[in-house]
Amino acid sequence: MHQHASSQPAADHVENWSQHLPGFQLTHTLQLVSVASLDVVSRVAAHLEEQQASVNHFAVRRSGDVLDQTIVLEGIGERRARALREQLLILDGVLRIRLEHRFGRSG
Repeated sequence: MHQHASSQPAADHVENWSQHLPGFQLTHTLQLVSVASLDVVSRVAAHLEEQQASVNHFAVRRSGDVLDQTIVLEGIGERRARALREQLLILDGVLRIRLEHRFGRSG
């Protein structure tokens, strides 16, 4: 079945909704769970730096045998955030990632 571009969801056509909603900013929160190794944290941080991702917040918390990493990205669109999630998911030691897109008031 062929799908016309006009019938695709609007989100597929707009990379960053913030520019269309004055006064709001789009951020993306990655909740990453990995094995309890600081090497994994270093690999994640290095990958984000290599990809020039604008990290607003990066927190790591140990919970038993795993590390919970909370990473807040800003200045990118939904598509790029999803691509980063997929890239991070294949790093050695990463167990799972949840991605949330959030709008908040700017400034």
